[in-house]
Amino acid sequence: MITMKGRVAIITGAASGIGLALVKACLHEGMHVVMADINHTMLMHPIQPLSIPDGQTVLRVVCDVTNEQAVKQLAEQTLACFQRVDVLINNAGIIGDLGPLWELSTASIRHVLDTNLYGVINGIQAFLPHMLQQSHDSHVVNMASCYGLCSSSHLTAYAMSKHSIIALSESLYFDLQRLKKNIHVAVVCPSFTNTDLLINSSNINPMGLHDKMNTLIKHGRPAQDVADCILREIKQKTFYILPDHEVKSYCDERTQAIIAQRQPHQHSLEKIIASISSR
Repeated sequence: MITMKGRVAIITGAASGIGLALVKACLHEGMHVVMADINHTMLMHPIQPLSIPDGQTVLRVVCDVTNEQAVKQLAEQTLACFQRVDVLINNAGIIGDLGPLWELSTASIRHVLDTNLYGVINGIQAFLPHMLQQSHDSHVVNMASCYGLCSSSHLTAYAMSKHSIIALSESLYFDLQRLKKNIHVAVVCPSFTNTDLLINSSNINPMGLHDKMNTLIKHGRPAQDVADCILREIKQKTFYILPDHEVKSYCDERTQAIIAQRQPHQHSLEKIIASISSR
C-alpha cells in the first residue's frame, strides 16, 4: 500500500466540491497540496476554511485548465516549490448547458470539451514528462463520472467528455505499462455528488430541468465521502474507482445491451431525468 505522508498532490478544480474535499483528504494524509482553480476568490478564500497541519504546505495557483500554457506554468510553479510530483488529480470539470443536442450551441459544447477533456489532456502533458523522470511511484487520477460508463438525455456534451476521459485513461495506462514506468493511473466514476456542478450551467430548458437537476444533485452523496473513497483506492492502486456501487450495475446493463445489440439500456438515472424533463 502506498503511504501518502510528505508526498505532493496537485488538484485542479480545487476550490469547491470534490476538489476541495480532495484537498482536505490529502492534507489529512500528511501530503503537501497544490490547489489549482480558475476562481481566484474561492481559491484564496474558500467557503469552508482549510486546516493546514504544521509542516505541510498548500500552494494556491489560479489556473484555467483549458489554457495549455497556464497548465504548464502550474507544473513549473509546483516543481519550483516542491521539486516533485506524486499525485496529479485532474478534477476540474463542468456539466454545461442541459438540453437535447440540437438545442445546444456549438460554443457551449466546445466549452464542456475544452474544460473536461482538454483540461485533463493539458494536465497530463504538462506534468507527465516530469513524472517520467522520477524514480519514486506516482499517480495520475482523472475525474470521469458515471456518465463515462453510461449516457443520458439532456447531457450530451458532459457524457461525451466523460466517455473520452475513460478512453484516455485506459490508453495512458497501456502506454505506461509498455514503458514499464512506475506511474499508476486511475479514473474515477462517481454518481451524483452534493456539489455546485450546475453553478455555471445555463437554464435553457423551459420545463425547469436545471432547477430539478440541481435539487437531485443536492441530495447526492457528500463530496467528502467521495474524496475519502478516492484516496483509499489510490493507495490500493485501483484503476477504475467507483465510489457508488450502483454505477457497476449501470455499466453491466449497458454492456449487456451492446452484446445483445439492443437499444441503449435506460438506467435508473436516465429514468429520473426523463421523468423530470417531461413534467
